[in-house]
Amino acid sequence: MKVVITTYPFGQCSLDVQRLLDEIRNNHEAEIVFNALCRKYSKDEVAAVLEKENPDIIIAGTETYDAMQLDLCKNLKMIARAGVGLDSIDIEECKRRKIIVTNTPDAPTNAVAELAVLQILSLLRRNHIVDRKMRGNKWKRYTGRELKDCCVGVIGNGRIGSSVIKKIEAFNPKRILYTDLDPKREIFSSHTWSNKEDILRECDVITIHMPLSSNSVNYIGKEELSLVKNNAVLINTSRGGIINEKNLHQWLSSNPEASAAVDVFENEPYDGRLLELTNVLLSPHFGPCTTTSRAAMESGAVREVLNFLCGTPPTNEVSI
Repeated sequence: MKVVITTYPFGQCSLDVQRLLDEIRNNHEAEIVFNALCRKYSKDEVAAVLEKENPDIIIAGTETYDAMQLDLCKNLKMIARAGVGLDSIDIEECKRRKIIVTNTPDAPTNAVAELAVLQILSLLRRNHIVDRKMRGNKWKRYTGRELKDCCVGVIGNGRIGSSVIKKIEAFNPKRILYTDLDPKREIFSSHTWSNKEDILRECDVITIHMPLSSNSVNYIGKEELSLVKNNAVLINTSRGGIINEKNLHQWLSSNPEASAAVDVFENEPYDGRLLELTNVLLSPHFGPCTTTSRAAMESGAVREVLNFLCGTPPTNEVSI
């Protein structure tokens, strides 16, 4: 039995994870292979690892697993995703091949929601710009905005979006508008169930919390950005590809009083043109990167592997 862990870092935040890995080694005679490059694998690098190791089980991050990748590991029986997003895994292909796929949907919720709130406050007060100015020996005080004076829009009302709404309530904003692809998620009676267009038009702060799918690729593009206020704050901690990066660059360039915070990108690591701009706050897909979140993601994924090896039904098996 061979378990390949492609995500990185792994096992550094919790002794519990190490204990669970030892249980796999000792009780199930498994060899565990870790990410040797200490960073996210490219698609070609994943292919090379799969071809070399021919794993029975993969503990995955956001690496791509499509039919071509799956062809390289004939013994593969399970992909345990350490995290919530599944856009990088061809679920239908896995089902066809009878490969079990699991994820850890609750683990990153609070960490990502906290990051979104942090980004909102930083952009409203231009904290990232002030820091740069001071490091350049420029003492300049900016007059920012308070969240209580803003209308906030939340696009995507799942676990993370709902957590963001609950956290933002403490700041008592003027209004909170929210929407989701699933109309059943109209759950906040004290706030306004809305739609994408009205949120884009009316809100001073817009934060996006949607999974990437065929329905959400380029969900915010040139046409949508043309509706947004020229001093709005736009946050994306969900997935790259939901906001069109080229269109976002054009919008930010044309509206210097607007700002955006982007933690996720179409291609990672990111080296695109948003790096040229000062009115965008960039981070390296580190929304879930807290000790608590990472430990929960990793231990959750390893526990699913143990469930599989022990013949116990998975806790969070993914279905189409």
